[in-house]
Amino acid sequence: MKIALIEPKPPFNAYFFLKKLPLLGPLFLGTMLKNAGHEVKVFKENILPVYNEKNDELHPFIHEADVIGFTTITHTAKRAYQVADAIKRQFPDKKIIFGGSHPTFMPEEALQHADQVVIGEGEYVALDVFEGRNNEPLVRGPWVDINDVPPIDLKLLQGYHFKNDKINMKYAPIMASRGCPYDCEFCSVTRMFGKQYKVKDPDLVMEEVMMRHNEGFRHAFFYDDNFAAIPGKTKVLLEKMIRANLGWRWSSQFRIEVWKDKEMLDLLKRAGCVTLFVGVESINQESLEDFNKHETVEDVKRGIKELLNYGFKVHSMFILGADSDTEETIEETIRFSKSSGSSTAQFSILFPIPGTRLYDNMRKANRIFINDWNYFDGSHSVILPKNITPLKLQKKFIHGYKYFYNN
Repeated sequence: MKIALIEPKPPFNAYFFLKKLPLLGPLFLGTMLKNAGHEVKVFKENILPVYNEKNDELHPFIHEADVIGFTTITHTAKRAYQVADAIKRQFPDKKIIFGGSHPTFMPEEALQHADQVVIGEGEYVALDVFEGRNNEPLVRGPWVDINDVPPIDLKLLQGYHFKNDKINMKYAPIMASRGCPYDCEFCSVTRMFGKQYKVKDPDLVMEEVMMRHNEGFRHAFFYDDNFAAIPGKTKVLLEKMIRANLGWRWSSQFRIEVWKDKEMLDLLKRAGCVTLFVGVESINQESLEDFNKHETVEDVKRGIKELLNYGFKVHSMFILGADSDTEETIEETIRFSKSSGSSTAQFSILFPIPGTRLYDNMRKANRIFINDWNYFDGSHSVILPKNITPLKLQKKFIHGYKYFYNN
């Protein structure tokens, strides 16, 4: 069977560093389907679009494919629906399957453009759904043991340049854990994967690390939402990476309190961690409480300082527009982004992702004034803030980037 798996392109991408990094979902499923004997091609539309709406032309492999799968997040949903509708219009008999975070929380909407929607994790139901043994319109995927998830086959990716079997991709995409034990107001990770934080066996992670190193990678990005959430298990992996002595450099996402664990910092440094992506969010304490972050402004300030002093780069990520935010507190957060010494900064406007408490609360309060999914990307004001107008919040977002990168 021929199978195309598609990661739709976003209408706008403010997060430049993510442009070439693929979502892991299509690659996990694609690798499993390939291992089951199918011909699989994975398309990341930022790299290779599968549909040209100007002339209604689909990529040739879409013509050949028996089944087409889409993995979509909220701000790529409309593009996914557009492509799926074009496929159905031109090839009514082709089977279309949707999965990912947005279809998980908006399954009835997604089903208007697909034959089936997989809700939640898809690894344990993928073969039955794609091979036609399960034809239920809505398929709920069970809890997945991530030790059963195979290392991804990067050769499935289309549109990337390969030379001597080495893909033209600087950062090897790797996952050592799935989920997050915390439950921030704006985040859908916990409701997508549950509160049980899943850590992959370190020996299995190291197998994938060695595979990528042998493929020529010297840099990696661990996709974990919270790399050091269970410190004891993280340290076991780091010790194995140190013993391997690969000489490569990598980054991942962390909570700010990682600075308090000096043993962890030492192991991270020796294992080759270069940049810590940290969800700072705000230096307004009330905003942190709005977000249910379980951290203090003092933790943030001291944490960034300690991480920088330890020799790490810090990519600080900020969210503007909490209910407790005012023009003054947002400006204070923007100025802190620079004065903190952060190596790089990322700004987002608070927006309600379906599946989050924030989305549920904003809907009940009738505060979502834009309902076009294209704008649910953290770069646009889509909800009515309490203490600032949407237009001023939008301008503060732009000002944040200008202030940090132009000064």
